[in-house]
Amino acid sequence: MKHLIYTLFAFALAPAFSFAQYTMTVEATPAVTAGLTTYRFYVDMQDPTDRMSAVFGNDQASLLVNAPGGAFNSTFNSSWNASGINPAFLPVFPDLADDTYATIGLTGPASTSGIAGAADPSIVEDNAQQITPFFLTPGATNLESTTLTGASWYVLNTAANGLPDANLQVLIMQVTTSGDISGQMNFQVFPLGVGVDQQQVSIEFDGVGTFEGGALVVVPGCNDASACNFNPEATTNDGSCELESCAGCTDALACNYDESANIADNESCIFCNCGASGSGYSLVVESAPAVGVDGATRYRLKIRMANAQDQMSAVFGLQGTPLQINAPLGVFNSTFNASWNASGVNPAFFDFVPDLADDSYATIGLEGPASASGIMDAADPSLAEDTNQPLSPFFINNGTTELLINSITGSSWFALNTAANTFPVANNEVLIAQLTSLGEVSGTINVQVLPEGAEGVGNDVQKTFQFAGAGVYAAVGEDNACGCTDATACNYDANANYDDGSCLQADECGVCGGDGIADGACDCDGNVLDECGVCGGEGIAEGACDCDGNVPTEFRDCDGLCLLDEDLDGICDDLDECVGVVDACGDCNGNDLGCQGCTDNEACNYDASALFPDGSCTYPD
Repeated sequence: MKHLIYTLFAFALAPAFSFAQYTMTVEATPAVTAGLTTYRFYVDMQDPTDRMSAVFGNDQASLLVNAPGGAFNSTFNSSWNASGINPAFLPVFPDLADDTYATIGLTGPASTSGIAGAADPSIVEDNAQQITPFFLTPGATNLESTTLTGASWYVLNTAANGLPDANLQVLIMQVTTSGDISGQMNFQVFPLGVGVDQQQVSIEFDGVGTFEGGALVVVPGCNDASACNFNPEATTNDGSCELESCAGCTDALACNYDESANIADNESCIFCNCGASGSGYSLVVESAPAVGVDGATRYRLKIRMANAQDQMSAVFGLQGTPLQINAPLGVFNSTFNASWNASGVNPAFFDFVPDLADDSYATIGLEGPASASGIMDAADPSLAEDTNQPLSPFFINNGTTELLINSITGSSWFALNTAANTFPVANNEVLIAQLTSLGEVSGTINVQVLPEGAEGVGNDVQKTFQFAGAGVYAAVGEDNACGCTDATACNYDANANYDDGSCLQADECGVCGGDGIADGACDCDGNVLDECGVCGGEGIAEGACDCDGNVPTEFRDCDGLCLLDEDLDGICDDLDECVGVVDACGDCNGNDLGCQGCTDNEACNYDASALFPDGSCTYPD
């Protein structure tokens, strides 16, 4: 279980051919939709223990399907495989049964197949030449995989649907079209279930019938993914595997300490950002009221990564590292999602079945089918499980209260590192499960992560988290003292043994890690200069006309200029009253006392030369 993403097969093949004992049969029946024909492709096995592994294509063995009349693809199956053909919807949408899909031994979701240990197939494909559109686009006429990278749909050799049916056949594809069909199929078979004896066969076909082909030449090498010299291109084991010499971090204090490593590679050791501070690998459990289940809470479990380039690989459990989820009041599983993962949570059905959004499911970065995620190169997760202790029923049977995986074989849900949904999104997080329950959920989660997309055996990181309800949880055993070890930094931590890159310097305002005075501001309080040049000032006072506090008068502005000159003689109206006596008085405002006196001619001291009364008049008794 440790290196799940490396336990698959290789598709780099030599061009030579030899006789093969496996054939392919193409059968045709009238479709439910009038005027269409449904073609089913079966690989003919030789023994009940033979296992169907994969259908593939590349530059050495072209995968070709020609359907000139166009393929029928139902809008109600948003998956490239049969996992979206939920039997619950067939009475309402009967033409869903005509859908075109790729498969390994299934005509619907693995969970409803009645086959113990069944698993929905997975897919890998060259981004430059994808094959999934043929199974998703109505009217698609061509499937082609001819590049060096190629493409394949497959199941692990633990999937029971890889075994033949009562007729010694395994269904690998269904195509519904209005015309003929032809092309070339390539597939990989494990004779008697033995992977190292695998045979790869290429067969050309045209219409219905049983077709023979040739076996592709085997490439010898080490095909054991747990070996240090694992060769992903090897198609058969040549006994060269080196199982005892693997490099890794041998420092027991490191987060990625590898107890199985016998060659020290301590430059790869990671001591900080492991989750203890919430900035590295940690488990985030979010909670919110359920959408369509009254009184229930919807929990979302996410892994927070240390780096944006880290990839989520797998969630697993086995002996010594158990996977356990407890939901005493049961988890809600919608009858309208027949899959253990989110591939059956089709948004097209939300208007009909609102509580479908509350379904409990396992996932790797997806909230619904990969094809409807809007993520280029997304892929639905795969499942590997011990048939004696499967994990899928927990995500299918409504009201299930416990998931426990602790067997020697173990179980896991995973995604290949070619799937874009393995990368973190918001907050550097990847969704791994949704659980809806009337009560709190708790448990232990084990995950495998590829740091910065690391490839190869021994480069993965495995973490264990214990949780109870909503919160952020550090990985078990991560207690390294990490912080800023630079004594000149403003956030220096004298107790830190390892520097986690968090050191900061104070800005000119004395703020640790701050940006200093803001752009346009004049001080650290965020104030700006007013129109009078004062930092944080209020500008020109109310009623004033300049920054000195001057105010205008009735006749003049702040610059002394006339506001009123009705006779247009160039003399302000406040001076016009003094015309003719300016020389005598000197001041037209009456400030010269020489122009003042008693102006009442009945007074004893009447002054005929006085222009302005000064209150000095006296009168006879």
